[in-house]
Amino acid sequence: MITDGTEVWQQFENLVSRILEARGFSVARHAPRGDRGFDLTGSLNNELWAIEVKYYRTDRAQAHLVEAAAARVANRRIGTQRYRGMLVVSCVLPQVMRLAFEEKFGINFIDRHDLDRLASREPLLSEELQKLLGANQTPLFGDENLKLFFADEVETSHGQQESVNDIFTPRSSFERETIPAEDTRGTELCSELRAVKAGKKDWATYERVCANVLKYLFPNDLEGWYKQKRTDDGLNRYDFVCRLKPTTEFWRFLIDHLDSRYVIFEFKNYTNKIAQGQILTTEKYLLERGLRRVALIFSRKGADKDAVRVTHGAMREHGKLMLVINDDMICRMLHMKERGEDPTDFLFGVADDFLLTLPR
Repeated sequence: MITDGTEVWQQFENLVSRILEARGFSVARHAPRGDRGFDLTGSLNNELWAIEVKYYRTDRAQAHLVEAAAARVANRRIGTQRYRGMLVVSCVLPQVMRLAFEEKFGINFIDRHDLDRLASREPLLSEELQKLLGANQTPLFGDENLKLFFADEVETSHGQQESVNDIFTPRSSFERETIPAEDTRGTELCSELRAVKAGKKDWATYERVCANVLKYLFPNDLEGWYKQKRTDDGLNRYDFVCRLKPTTEFWRFLIDHLDSRYVIFEFKNYTNKIAQGQILTTEKYLLERGLRRVALIFSRKGADKDAVRVTHGAMREHGKLMLVINDDMICRMLHMKERGEDPTDFLFGVADDFLLTLPR
């Protein structure tokens, strides 16, 4: 069962709620959730807050994701009984980014550094926070060299001398005239994908839509984009090969642990689940000495049981990772990106599930 970090983000959201309560907030789950754009509601000193919580595996802030999440909070708090907006993230926000986004969206931001400060008077909460985020993220307090390395990033937008309570000072009035629109590109691409008919006739359209999906999901993660490169025998070809950048935990995992600097993307517009023959063909493109050991295969309906067994064998015997991504999984990542969540966290979950269930 693919979790994509679900248990972790739920723990993080619950922990954020308890940290805010320890600082005097009255916090409640927001219902309905999801499309309303925020997770919690809170009140402090007669101020009402709409609170969105985002957990990321990657410790460094990705501006395009934070911006998308902020836009949703800023837009969807309008009309909800004059709520202030708050975005809580598990990463560290550089000062310049925080200042720019506070000005742009008029909401408050709480990052990993702020959470450390807010939990500092509650040893159990502080310990839980360090334990929850410590596995994937760099601790900010403990190693003096790390503190110096992150010096510019952990400084708040109002300086290090800001009191903890000032974190909750509203960043703008309610009479804000213009707020940037929410990102809807993910929904549009999902609709385009669903509209493409499976089969050989529309393979070119499917390839085009998949290319647009990749460039939307991973704008800063992939380089090269070599299209339909032929193999030396001149007979076979794959759709894209891209050079990886270590921008998130997933790509770093592929580079550091699978020794793959490149990833192949294949687009299979088949009417049925792909069979073992297609997987065997893809496996031939993966080369250990070529630092090309990973393939992401987009297939409308996924892979059949025999094909899955071939992917298991390729990983077990040769260290080649092939993940088959169907339409539902693609749309899930597209909607994650719209909400300001990291789609590579989902891919990490897919890979994690694949490796954890790998048979002998």
